[in-house]
Amino acid sequence: MTDRNALVASLPTGPRSPVAGTPQRRPGSVRRTTSIDEGWDDFGRPRHLRAAGRDLLTRRDGTVAVLDSAAVELLVDGTGRVAEVTTDPPLPRLDGLVGAEVRSGFRACVAGLVPDHHVRHSVLAQLLDDVPLIAIVSSYGLTREHPEWNIPPEAAERLRDLCAGWEDGATMIGALDRTGTFPIPVGPPAPDLLDGTDPEAWHDPGARRRRSVRRVRRSDLWPEESGLRLQVYFRDSHLGADGPEDVLHEYTLDAELVPGSEGGSARFASVAVTAHTLPWPECPAATASAQRLLGRTTSEVDDLVRGSFVGTSTCTHLNDLLRSTRGVDGLAGALA
Repeated sequence: MTDRNALVASLPTGPRSPVAGTPQRRPGSVRRTTSIDEGWDDFGRPRHLRAAGRDLLTRRDGTVAVLDSAAVELLVDGTGRVAEVTTDPPLPRLDGLVGAEVRSGFRACVAGLVPDHHVRHSVLAQLLDDVPLIAIVSSYGLTREHPEWNIPPEAAERLRDLCAGWEDGATMIGALDRTGTFPIPVGPPAPDLLDGTDPEAWHDPGARRRRSVRRVRRSDLWPEESGLRLQVYFRDSHLGADGPEDVLHEYTLDAELVPGSEGGSARFASVAVTAHTLPWPECPAATASAQRLLGRTTSEVDDLVRGSFVGTSTCTHLNDLLRSTRGVDGLAGALA
């Protein structure tokens, strides 16, 4: 079998321009920041998930108010099922997650247990929505620690043509077919998103532990004469047993929105997506899929993405970024 590290080093990559720092908060804006970490010991061992987030209103005079906040901790057993749930503030209804499989059916389970949070897409709902994908991303980190590991052939066939990066014949699948070795991507070092100039720029994500992956989001919403402006930033990163934190996936979405009338949902008037860091050269082609949001309302995005954002014109991680915009209506209400 081909040496995996040598194979990965020989392959072309996607964009590698990770973002440093965070834009200043605008007076009269609202910002949502979230983070979710998953740490591991080894295959078949329990995994620990820790997530936190906050909605922060910055008034026109520069003062701030916390509109919503939440924190969640999950212990996931070696079979991939939830063993323990802790939330802050406490929410006993979520005890029903115990026994749920984190990769399949998890989001539907959450929606059934806390439908009020699901409908208004609270901070808590966003944190729990990220659980299935962070579980998948963390597997990349763990497999990097096992040079002997290789993707099972049946799994590779199931994922073929799943998204732009998994397109049949593209860099990743082509290398696997050619060598029999699955190339696990390694990203560029992760610049710090906190420059120290604004202590309120982000919520407190907690100390980063080694052997973990982290997903962070930042959504800024503010009014302009033409309507609303939205910017959503997204990063997945990995921190191994040694070495620097590296960026796996990183996007920014910029959009213009037309506010809904009488409390209705905002509508997308323009959309632009920037791919800062992605593993393979085919991945950025998926950014064009975001144009399908034009003319749609934020309340439609979740069903639209789930139903039609499939195949090699899309990216699983970009899809999650787009789906997160359904929280805009709640944030816009704070600007009224």
